[in-house]
Order: sequence, then structure tokens, then C-alpha cells
Amino acid sequence: MSIAWTRFALARHQEGSGHTWFRGTHEELVQSVHATWHARRPGFGRANLNEVVVVPQPPERFRGVTASIRDGMKLDAVVARRQPHEDPYVRVTAKAEPDEARFASVVLYNRALLLPEEPDFDAEWGIVSLTAAAIADEPMHPLTMARNMLEKPGGTRATYSAEQFAEAVYYWAQRVSVTSS
Repeated sequence: MSIAWTRFALARHQEGSGHTWFRGTHEELVQSVHATWHARRPGFGRANLNEVVVVPQPPERFRGVTASIRDGMKLDAVVARRQPHEDPYVRVTAKAEPDEARFASVVLYNRALLLPEEPDFDAEWGIVSLTAAAIADEPMHPLTMARNMLEKPGGTRATYSAEQFAEAVYYWAQRVSVTSS
């Protein structure tokens, strides 16, 4: 079975990007995913292991970029896009230290799902996203869920329940992306 980084993940998950990153080489993370592949589970909103999987990882080498909000915390907001062809959204940040990453995982898509966005992708599975969180099974961000469910640019079709949306909104309403303090 072959695993490779997608262009999307390579551009997004690096130190200083504002997104979770791995303290190691790209190849080291691929090797770690291979080593823990047996523990994979269906991706959020998925019923099986055929399209999207989440592979748990030891959290020690992952650096998260979110923190719990606190009373009096100063927040900043900017208009952002994940990729140039995607719709803009409001990105809220704060100058703070990220919460300790006690759990980490890697989200992978099968090649068939990746081909519309990355037509030259040739591995069987592609690393799309890294997660480092203070809690196990951190909910997907509700904006990502909406992008997927509505099949907006950059989204991958998935269906979520009202309860999954509600849990994600509640969780992420208490979190903020951090910039260096």
C-alpha cells in the first residue's frame, strides 16, 4: 500500500502556516502512518474505510495551533481562503500558546477522491490533514463540514447528522487558532 503527501497538505501543514504540523520529515510521518495503519477508523461522516480514514498517531511530534478561549482574550479576524479557488471565510485568531497536543491523527483520502483536485496523484492514499488536539476525537470544524456537505469548492462530499454539526459548532465556538504570543 502506498501513502504520499498531497500538495494541499504539503502547503498547509508546516511550521508557521497556522495549521497543525509534524516535527519531523515528510517520510518519517509516512512511516509512522504505515506503522499505525491497523488502528485506522472511518473519517468523520464516513461509514467505512474505503474513502477517508483517520489514522491515530503518537502526539509527541505534533504541534497544534488552537487554544481554549478565555475571558478577556483579544481576538483578531481576517478574511481568508484555504486555497485560491475556494470561497473566502472569516478566520479568527488570538495571540496565545496552543493547548498541549495529547492526541494526534492523520486524515487520508483514497486516490479516487484526490484525483479531481490533484490529477497527477499516484499513491493509493494521500495525506490530506494533520490533527493535534487536547481531546480525543476532536470534531471536524463546522466550516469544513459545511464545505463537504454542500460540495463547495475544496469540499469532498460527506453527510453529517444535526447532532454532529451541533457538537462541532459548540466545540469550535470555545476554540481559537493561535498566532505566536
